[in-house]
Amino acid sequence: MSSRLKESNYIEFEKKIQDNSSKGNLSKNKYVVIITALSYFLCGFSVSVISVALPTMARDFAVSAVAQNWIAMVFFLSIAIFSLPFGKISAKFGLKKTFYIGLILLIIGSFGVSISNSSDILIAFRALQGLSVAILNVSTLAIVTESLPLNERGKGIGIITSIAYVGLIAANVIGGFLTNNFGWRSVFLFVIPFLILTILITYFKVPNEWVLIKDDKFDYVGALIFGLAISLLTYGFTIMHTLHGVGLLILSIILFVIFGKRQLKIKFPLFPVKILKNKKFTYSSIAALLCSFSTFVVIYIVDYHLQYINNVDPQTTGLILMLAPISMAISTFFAGRFSDRFNPQFIASFGLCIVFIALIILTLLNETTSLSVVILAIVLEGIGYGIFISPNTNIVVSSLPDKLASIASATVSTTRVIGETLSLGIWTVIFAIIMGSLQIIPKYYPLLIESSQIVSILLACGCLIGIIFSLIGVKNSKF
Repeated sequence: MSSRLKESNYIEFEKKIQDNSSKGNLSKNKYVVIITALSYFLCGFSVSVISVALPTMARDFAVSAVAQNWIAMVFFLSIAIFSLPFGKISAKFGLKKTFYIGLILLIIGSFGVSISNSSDILIAFRALQGLSVAILNVSTLAIVTESLPLNERGKGIGIITSIAYVGLIAANVIGGFLTNNFGWRSVFLFVIPFLILTILITYFKVPNEWVLIKDDKFDYVGALIFGLAISLLTYGFTIMHTLHGVGLLILSIILFVIFGKRQLKIKFPLFPVKILKNKKFTYSSIAALLCSFSTFVVIYIVDYHLQYINNVDPQTTGLILMLAPISMAISTFFAGRFSDRFNPQFIASFGLCIVFIALIILTLLNETTSLSVVILAIVLEGIGYGIFISPNTNIVVSSLPDKLASIASATVSTTRVIGETLSLGIWTVIFAIIMGSLQIIPKYYPLLIESSQIVSILLACGCLIGIIFSLIGVKNSKF
């Protein structure tokens, strides 16, 4: 990076501090914190609850292991497709308006899942839930970014992110209890009253609207190309062991190149590609993607091991799995605060190192593994991810000008969900190779264990690469 560019970046950072000084602090924005925390809680609940309910849902619909994974994957595919477009839409039409839309769509999607009478209808409504969570992820983080000054942004992000993990905890505990006692459909009805409450608080207590780029036009063609590229990437990744899958992956890469070139040429791009020259933004985003890739299916690995191999009931499994989000909630709360005062890249890199240790433990998982070892692995994974996520998010959203807050939020959501989708994709690929269309029944449990071990090795490799990118970010510590 040239000295002139460093100087201009430093001046931009100083300007941010001055511009943010007029923003209210956390105490003056308590209702903003409340609605954004509720939003992240409900999104976290909707993301995680499927893991506890999925084995029961699969038995009800008698689906294969691969189709079972797609019930989870379509949710994240939908988030990956729509996060970036809604980053631009929310900035153009208003963060609060799109926040309302996300809440309403999540109500419809959750109710639709609860009344589904076939796996196809279930998958369709899970996709709608994914769309709503994409909208909420983008608008929620952008609202926090726009409401808080720079010196309190990490703290605010830490608070709402820790609440998201409370949602994950609630999903494991409440989801397990409801599934065990009232059936899996009840877990999706649980969120609806809280969604209505969030709408009411927003309407009566949050008068502000945030419109960031009112005059910009929306790139519909770019959005279509991006959505198609993400879809082909995800589906191709799940069947990349076939020639057809390889062809889809190549086509997705071509579409991404076309998308990038289009964004460079048009006046109002969906994603301003030139921001990738910001090394802090780019390296931190790549590290976030790899962290999500490395951690997301850990809960599925442990969940399947407990319910299938150890024959643990859904309620007890939920209680065990909640140790991961508890660890995340505690560690991310403090990590967010520390990221306002210390080098956030170093904190994030340290978190990834802890995740790597947890993944190495999971590569040794088998039918004789003690429960204490499984607990150690999920606790370490939770602590590491929690230490990583708040500082990393703070880096990404603070490395761009405020007018790009929604783009930064969309990037956070998109990279995270692409990582999660690829994580589920590699999980599905390994299952497809080793188990094919077989149902998960006792005589095939050795194949399930083998699949989990291979996936854990691949996740550990991804985490190691993520550590490298995060450490590169440490060397580029100035904005």
